[in-house]
Amino acid sequence: MEAIRNVLVTDAAGAPSTRHRLVASTDWDQVQHWCRQVYMPYDAAPVGSFRQPDSVLDAIRIGHLTLSRFSYGIPVHLTGFSAEAGTGMVLTTLRGAIRHWSGGRGYSDTGIGEAFLVDNSRAHYGLDADPDHLQVNLTFHHDAMAALHERWFGQPADERMWAQPFRFGGAQSSWISLLTYVCRCITEMPEAVEHGPFGRHLEEMIGLHLLTLWRQQLEHPQPPTLHRLAPRHVLAAEHYMREHGWEVPTLSELARSAGVSVRTLSAAFREYRDCTPMQALREARFNGVRAELLVAPPGTAVREVAEAWGYVNLGLFAASYRQRFGELPSATLARR
Repeated sequence: MEAIRNVLVTDAAGAPSTRHRLVASTDWDQVQHWCRQVYMPYDAAPVGSFRQPDSVLDAIRIGHLTLSRFSYGIPVHLTGFSAEAGTGMVLTTLRGAIRHWSGGRGYSDTGIGEAFLVDNSRAHYGLDADPDHLQVNLTFHHDAMAALHERWFGQPADERMWAQPFRFGGAQSSWISLLTYVCRCITEMPEAVEHGPFGRHLEEMIGLHLLTLWRQQLEHPQPPTLHRLAPRHVLAAEHYMREHGWEVPTLSELARSAGVSVRTLSAAFREYRDCTPMQALREARFNGVRAELLVAPPGTAVREVAEAWGYVNLGLFAASYRQRFGELPSATLARR
């Protein structure tokens, strides 16, 4: 995974490189301008108390594909991906976690080493990313992939295939092995990848690998990993938790924000989230604290962040935080 994590930001000798840097910024407009060039038009919003990204985007062309290394640096919610752009994406998670939403199919989470493939010209899509997220993404053009399918398989692809987003990969998967090879080639031979026939060879190899996975998913679907899409009042309550978790809302306040009774909200969370609303709130608050610790300015103390989120007993908070994330809040702060 190291070759993938360091692609585009180190050279062949292992030294830091900005050769492929498009933007490193805390300005939403500037970051979104470049994201629209590399990916497609879409809407992005910060989650929780965050207002500015701390974003870095590096990219390289591989034939018609664009490989990018990207992070917003804060938790984000992305929606409204343009179908008119005629593109799709493969998002491979390198750090943190991402929740991928696709129309009425529910959601699918990807952790480190896992990838999600979606043709945005054929499927509605959105995602939620945690504050620690980092991805290597591949953007492809639908028409180019369709032509590749016809050339290799001798016929047009089944239209149902393009509308089928899915999760795949994993640390020991063939996808990670292939991506590792591609990233090493980029690091060691960037000119050949960008401008020579070698780049077209990599483009063909990547595209054929993805098409094969896509065909397998259509013909022999894997056991479902997607959850049922939760009703609107569950999503509304979760949004309220992200926006107001630091205020420590009560169960009644959560129900009121969702426009339903406490009983209805509690039953829905048990059915669709396998937890109570207050357990979900606890998780949202911990994630909010962790997100702020990871981007806290120098001189910030754990006590300041914890108290801002309504934690009074710091000893109990630290113990619970360690149980949840496997490290003390002070360790998280030290890694910011």
